[in-house]
Amino acid sequence: MHVSPSIRWQLRLNSLLTLVLFLSLVGILAWLSNRYAVTEDWTANHRYSLAPVTAQFLRANPEPFKFIAFVSDNANLHRRIRRQIGLYRAVDPKIRLRFINPGLHPASANRYGVTHSGQMAIVLGDRHQVVDSLGQAVILNALMRLTRGAEQWVVFLSGQDERSPFDTSSAGLSRFAAALEQAGLHLQTLNLLRIPQIPENTAVVVIAQPRRPFTAGETALIQRYLDAGGSLLWLHAPGSLHGLSPLARLLGIRFLPGTVVNADASLQNLLGMNSPAVVPVLNYGPSPITQTLKIQTLFPFSAAIAQPAGNRCWKATPLLRTLPQSFSANAPLKGEIRFDPKRGDTLGPLIIGEALAHTGVNAGKQARAVVIGSGAFLSNAFIGQGANLDLAIASLNWLAHDDSLIQIHLPSAPDTRLQLTRLQAYALAIFFLLGLPSILLLGGGLIWWRRRRPAR
Repeated sequence: MHVSPSIRWQLRLNSLLTLVLFLSLVGILAWLSNRYAVTEDWTANHRYSLAPVTAQFLRANPEPFKFIAFVSDNANLHRRIRRQIGLYRAVDPKIRLRFINPGLHPASANRYGVTHSGQMAIVLGDRHQVVDSLGQAVILNALMRLTRGAEQWVVFLSGQDERSPFDTSSAGLSRFAAALEQAGLHLQTLNLLRIPQIPENTAVVVIAQPRRPFTAGETALIQRYLDAGGSLLWLHAPGSLHGLSPLARLLGIRFLPGTVVNADASLQNLLGMNSPAVVPVLNYGPSPITQTLKIQTLFPFSAAIAQPAGNRCWKATPLLRTLPQSFSANAPLKGEIRFDPKRGDTLGPLIIGEALAHTGVNAGKQARAVVIGSGAFLSNAFIGQGANLDLAIASLNWLAHDDSLIQIHLPSAPDTRLQLTRLQAYALAIFFLLGLPSILLLGGGLIWWRRRRPAR
């Protein structure tokens, strides 16, 4: 086909215009990318951006926070800190950021309790918290501690062989205690026989699965504390009430005999639990405590609560409902476990947790109680399972009347740890140490052999 000079010039002009338009588009995109920043965080729980719960917390707080970074006069460091704190300022423009060189202004560092460069003081009114990291969980916990205001104490009763918040063994509650301290609550243990009085600044009393009986006088002290508007977290376990029968009658609580079990072997395999006494809960009641729980909680060796619960003085709301195939086995958990109504077994679904609120108000305070039929679900061995920790923190916030903080909790990301069985680990090691090199050598040898063959 003959191409005339005019057509050739038109083609050249089209090519030139296409090139000019392409370069213009690249330039416009470059200008837009320099002027406007768009960031997407696809990690679990928004580890590299501001999580929704953090933004919700900042919007709900009317008082302005002040961030004071005690760092050296380094422009790059200041820029990184401004970028990080900018995430918070984008939600709450009232937030202020200030830089102080602790080496040049030691008096300011001493005023806020800063001990070394790199720390940050977060100030709210006349209170402040010092943090060593700009991690979102660290900052959120510091903000929560500041908004709590006055010191609130969680008192764990001791003297009846209860689970201890300072016990670091698998049966202890030290991980739960550490989470409470991060949330701004103070902890102490109390033996009512040594000090027959619950301190006035107590926000919540915890009865953590006693194994020896309370005296009538100790139980009466707990009852008087509730009558005065106190709050109680009662962790029970199958078996005796250990002298707390008057407390159960006060609250309108009655525990069913036996241990709640899950005899479905396939469900046990899915949970990775070999014991039928570990039951999952996926159905939660209409309470602020469980409002945002989306995943399962696990409860080992639980006692079910008879329904209806509560009375004319205490309004009860079921918190935790087991699956329909669960049942309360009123027999030793040995061999094959089957439901048998003749021995007093109770078929599920069963309630193993209740939230109770007093119908009256005493001295401006409403008494509250959370009763859960398992003490082991908060143990160090189980606190990290599912949403157990979320449930525990939300319960303590509700009991402490910090309703606005109930849902403010950053769950740990599920994708930061890779858990492999021994067989899977061996398979990966064999593949990378032997399998992959063998495949590469075989492929390279095959290509070399084919190239050496004479062409036909």
